[in-house]
Amino acid sequence: MSVDVLKQLLLDIGIAEQALTEIGPGTRLRADLGLSSVETTDLEIQLRERFGVRINLWDKADYTMEQLAVGIREMPR
Repeated sequence: MSVDVLKQLLLDIGIAEQALTEIGPGTRLRADLGLSSVETTDLEIQLRERFGVRINLWDKADYTMEQLAVGIREMPR
């Protein structure tokens, strides 16, 4: 899983492209991108449906893009 794949997934769930123009590994989902609770839940659902991973995006204060990408890569499927 790469940051670019996550960026595309965020676009697919309706995050505005201009919000993602300066996205990088250290970008935080809620603090920097402003994901709402609905968008965060949509992202969890899409990760499960598309990649077969169950990740709780609420178990940390806020994931960075890199933390999420690494976590997904390391998750058993």
